[in-house]
Amino acid sequence: MNLHGVLLALVGALFAVGAALTVYRVVRGPTILDRMIASDVLLTTMTLVLGAVMALQRRTDLLPVLLVLAGTSAFATIAVARSVSKHDRSEADQTGRDPLATVPDAKGVLERAQEQVAGLDDAGLDLDDLRPTGGRDDA
Repeated sequence: MNLHGVLLALVGALFAVGAALTVYRVVRGPTILDRMIASDVLLTTMTLVLGAVMALQRRTDLLPVLLVLAGTSAFATIAVARSVSKHDRSEADQTGRDPLATVPDAKGVLERAQEQVAGLDDAGLDLDDLRPTGGRDDA
């Protein structure tokens, strides 16, 4: 076996190990995002393997398959991201609680913010922080 054959076997083994590990992550999870990332990595690995086969065998007839794999990966990632985003928002809305309820010492934070806003004039300048910045102190 020449150097080219050894390198092909090594690259094939690395792709196979990577694919096996991502299948393990898809099965084990633990969350939907872990599974989605793993399936995206698996589709990317399949795309790379197919691209390598196409390059080595000088085949262009597999280009549509390559494009379908890449498109599936992209659209699946977008779909899951949108779904998870909506799911997260709906859980927060279903609680019916004030969003500030999760902030520690929310009342204190709100009071301090109101005090800071009360110290602003109409132009939005902090009246307590208007000091001359030049060499003289005219205040």
